[in-house]
Amino acid sequence: MDCWRIMKRTFICLLLAVAVISDGVAAAAETATEITASGTGSVSLPPDVATINATVETNAPNADDAISQNNARYDRIVDALGKTGVARSDIALTYYNVSFNPRPQTLPPNPTGERYGYTVSRSFSVKVRQIGSAGRVSDAAVTAGATGINGVTFGLADPSAGRAQATRIAVAQARANAQALAAAAELRIVGIKSIELAGSPGPVPLMRAAANVSPPTEFDQSNVNIVVSVSVVFLAAP
Repeated sequence: MDCWRIMKRTFICLLLAVAVISDGVAAAAETATEITASGTGSVSLPPDVATINATVETNAPNADDAISQNNARYDRIVDALGKTGVARSDIALTYYNVSFNPRPQTLPPNPTGERYGYTVSRSFSVKVRQIGSAGRVSDAAVTAGATGINGVTFGLADPSAGRAQATRIAVAQARANAQALAAAAELRIVGIKSIELAGSPGPVPLMRAAANVSPPTEFDQSNVNIVVSVSVVFLAAP
């Protein structure tokens, strides 16, 4: 019975101690000065995936022929890309349009090469996971019937590790800025009230032009910049 009373008394004392500490923390938070500081972290990493943006455009007097020709070309391109090792799931449609330009009754005396009838435009992206093959994949698309290569970008298949590293740098910079402000006011950082991402753009894929204009095409691979910005509200006290 005495042991139970001692345990009960000890438990009550612990509750009181926790309550006192909690009240103290709350009081400190209420009296603390808030310092808002921002930080930006940037990490540059070598890319491991390339994305090629290509176009197939066909023209014919009637819509059925223009569409049929476009489909046939696209099927040839997909087949050719598969032979380079590109998975079918890594080829995605990004734009499709059918337009009509009627032939005028009287043609201009100096033709400008304008096309009349139906024009079918199809744009698609090709993700190249074997990044060193990007030039060969681009050549294969053109040889098979692509009428344009609109750009090549380099990126990361999984940017999460780089984003975490950039976030740590951004938070550290925000803390350094807050500590400098606190020191100037003869205060010290005692806690953090809130943290939020402030316009984090994520990985920024960079485009590079082809190094060669004649096959086999080669591309200079740019690093990928991952930029993260944070805004942190710190608590400071004397």
